[in-house]
Parts: sequence; C-alpha cells; structure tokens
Amino acid sequence: MGFLEKLFGKGQKYPALAVNTSTAQKLEAMKEPLQELTSKVKDPMEVVPADDSAYVFIGNPPKNFGMAWIENGKVYTFKTLSEEKGIPPQKLLPLVDKLAEAYKRSDSDSRYSATIGDKVVTVTPSQSLAKEVRSIIANA
Repeated sequence: MGFLEKLFGKGQKYPALAVNTSTAQKLEAMKEPLQELTSKVKDPMEVVPADDSAYVFIGNPPKNFGMAWIENGKVYTFKTLSEEKGIPPQKLLPLVDKLAEAYKRSDSDSRYSATIGDKVVTVTPSQSLAKEVRSIIANA
C-alpha cells in the first residue's frame, strides 16, 4: 500500500452489515476459521458467505487476487486444492480466470462491511456468486 493510500484510504466504503441478518448469522457460524484467516492476511478481503461455507476473495478482484474458502470449519486455498487434487499450480490459471469472470458478474450485487477479528472486510451476500464459485472450485 502506497503512502497516499495509507493517508487517504483506499477502496469503497460500504454500509455496515446488520447483525440481525441471515448473512451475519452465516459469518458468525464460521467465525473461528474466518478470524484465523483475517489474522494471517494483510490484503483486502471480500467474503461471500453461503449456507455451509464461505468464499474469500483476497486482494483486488477481479484483476489481482487470491482465493480461500472455508468448508467444514477448515480453510482451503489454491495451494491445498493443488495438493489434494494433484493439479500443478500452473494448471489452476484457467480456474482463476473463471473466478474473475464470476466476480465481474456480481459487480452490481450489494456489498457491506463487517469486522472479523481486527480486520474490516467486505461482505457480499450473493447466493448466485457463492454457487458459481463453489461450482468452479468443485470442477477444478
């Protein structure tokens, strides 16, 4: 992050996520692994909660980003996906492109801010984006 970004802030400001929403309840259900992730990641994060999982865009999607997801209380990344499925990391590039396209399609979805641990993250309660990301990862 450059000096001017530190001085003036960077990125969009979104309204706070109301605590009495189903989205807030989904985040609360995954609080522990999300806090573990936010404590390790310095880059901006955008969480897309689903009923039984959460997908986290890390960095500045759709151009420069990484991805993590939480399933069954465990944090997964491209590295763990590569190791579990025996896919060479360079073969994951088409997957990244598909995720970027899915993210672009969610551009008009509502976004909110929430604090997880000590980090303010963006929250996108989009069932369609969550479903598409889940499908892309499952078919890797």
